[in-house]
Amino acid sequence: MARRKVFAGASLSLRAGEVAFLTGPNGAGKSTLLRCLAGWDAPAEGRVELCGRRFDGADRAQRSLLAFVPDVPSFYDDLTAGEHIRFVRQANRMSADDDPSERLMALFGLDGHRDQLPSAYSRGMRQKLALVLAFARAPRLLLLDEPYGPLDPDASGVLSGLIEEARSAGAAVLASCHHDVPNLRPDALLRLEDGRLAVLDARDGGEGRMVRNAFGASFGGDDA
Repeated sequence: MARRKVFAGASLSLRAGEVAFLTGPNGAGKSTLLRCLAGWDAPAEGRVELCGRRFDGADRAQRSLLAFVPDVPSFYDDLTAGEHIRFVRQANRMSADDDPSERLMALFGLDGHRDQLPSAYSRGMRQKLALVLAFARAPRLLLLDEPYGPLDPDASGVLSGLIEEARSAGAAVLASCHHDVPNLRPDALLRLEDGRLAVLDARDGGEGRMVRNAFGASFGGDDA
């Protein structure tokens, strides 16, 4: 089967404390780009760097610096939501005192559902649980694929608040989105369409100013 080129020549960078929105039509390659950045897929050409080092997802210490929430999060079939939280806590060597999961569960209205299996959750509840597990780790880089899509308005507001908290703590955040995002202004807007990536500066208060048009991903130095 012939391989289809989704995009080519891409270059982008995201610094600590910056938030960027990735937009584009269905099938443009947004999920593919995020999976490459997360180390889930390997780009045919080029490289991804995380905190100044080449990143392909193989190094566990590097992987611990980022959290990726795909458009359809997956969970273990035989673990409850609470057991997922404990598993992630132990896997990341976090103490219970330092784990913000209980606060996050309460914010998303899941605190009364921790003993249920995620398979019994609605789509929106599964999305909330995936976000809890991602934000609890306080990663340097958050990659979110259509995180607002399954959420109700209240939960969308909670997510925007958590992204603002992460930005204030120095994390970089890249989120793909189709819809208006409540109460959150990005630092950059990325538009992926027809194999081209347009990167615009959103901090001028207007529609966004074109700063470059390229492909690939570089997160180096103080970048995430």
